[in-house]
Amino acid sequence: LAALDQKDLSFAPEASRVNRFIAACVKVMKRTGDFSPRVKEVIDEAGLSNQAFYRHFTSKEELLLAVIDAGTRDLDVYLRRRMGAVEEPVSKIRAWVSGFTAQAISPEAAAATRPFMIPSARLADRFPDAVRANEEQLTAALVEALNNAVKAGAVRDDVDAVEDARFIYDLCKEWLQRQLTASELPAPAEARKSARRLETFVVAAIGGKK
Repeated sequence: LAALDQKDLSFAPEASRVNRFIAACVKVMKRTGDFSPRVKEVIDEAGLSNQAFYRHFTSKEELLLAVIDAGTRDLDVYLRRRMGAVEEPVSKIRAWVSGFTAQAISPEAAAATRPFMIPSARLADRFPDAVRANEEQLTAALVEALNNAVKAGAVRDDVDAVEDARFIYDLCKEWLQRQLTASELPAPAEARKSARRLETFVVAAIGGKK
């Protein structure tokens, strides 16, 4: 994801075949702009065989789900790192929101994020449990921050950490998808301004004191 400073998704020689297919799929999607690439394209990019692909995945959709899983883990690490850089509870919530929206601020960030975000919406119907698990992974740190903010008296005392974290995630995800699927990506300054308004809106919604 863009979250990891344009992390190079190329694979080391010793990496597993699964990771090679995941990395190859991301490269094909970024290069072609096709978020449902043909299996043959992925196999050719990975430099592996058709037999090797179907040993690990029963379908292209399963590969795309693995791509999303990998992106979710990387984004979670990135968001937790941003949150860990600040101390005050509401600042941690701000850090989560700003880190999430950062995935679409620049053209480079958007290009790196689309292969992870766009397929997710398409796979939700077929793999609802897996997609929900990814969402819970991303909101876990936010739930913790909200709970701590309530204990510290930094937000409204009626904040429900689990439910409100889900609301915040849904709002931020919808914002991100709108940016990424726009016919023309907003200018970075415009996107950054919009992201800051979203961050302010979230903090106001939970009654943030700071």
